[in-house]
Amino acid sequence: MTTDRHPVPLYAVPAGPRPDLTDADLARALMAGAAWAPAAAWNRFAPTVYGIANRALGRETDAEDITQEVFYRLFARVHTLKEPASFRSFVVSFAIRIVKWELRRRRVRRFVHLSDSGDVPDAPVAGDDAEARQVLRRFYALLDQLGPRERLVFSLRHLESMTLEEVAAAMELSLSTVKRSLSRAAARVSGWIAGDPDLLAFFEGAVRGRRERDE
Repeated sequence: MTTDRHPVPLYAVPAGPRPDLTDADLARALMAGAAWAPAAAWNRFAPTVYGIANRALGRETDAEDITQEVFYRLFARVHTLKEPASFRSFVVSFAIRIVKWELRRRRVRRFVHLSDSGDVPDAPVAGDDAEARQVLRRFYALLDQLGPRERLVFSLRHLESMTLEEVAAAMELSLSTVKRSLSRAAARVSGWIAGDPDLLAFFEGAVRGRRERDE
C-alpha cells in the first residue's frame, strides 16, 4: 500500500444536501466528476469498509489505513464500474481485495520472521472489559495461523454475517470454493477454541447471552 498520504480520520465530512441519492446516482456523480461526490461516497461507505477491515484484521490502526487505501483506489478506478446499481458491491470488493493483500503481506512477514511491532493485534472489543479484550487478542492470534483466503472467508461469514453467496460474489470465488475454505477454517478454529478453556468459556458465554436476548 502507499505510505505517502497523510492519515484521514474516519468521520463524516460535508457532502452537500444530497442524502436521498441512490447508490447508482452516487456512482454516476463520481464518474461524472461531481465535486461533492467523493465526500458523499466516503460518508456512505466508509463505516462498512472500516468494519470489514477491523473485524478481519483485528487491529484498528490497520483498519483505518485500509479504509483510506480502499477509497484512494476506488476514486481512481470508479470509471471501470459497468453497472452503477452495483456500486456498493464494487466498494466491498475493493475492500476485500485490499484486506486479502494485507493478510498475505502479514503472512510473508511472519514467514521471514519480521513483524510490524512484534505485538499481537488489538482486537475490536467495545468498552473497557480487559478480560474480554485479552481473550479476543488470543483469538485473533489464532486466526493469524489461517491462510489469507481461509481467514477472510471465515471473517466475512462469521464476523460480518454475510451469506455464502455474498462471500463468493465479493471474493470472486465459486460457491464450492467458499464452502471448502470455510469448512477448513471452521474446523481449525473450532479445534483451537476447544483446546483453550478461556476462549471456549468466552464464546460459550457469548452464545448463551445471544440466545437469552433472542428469547
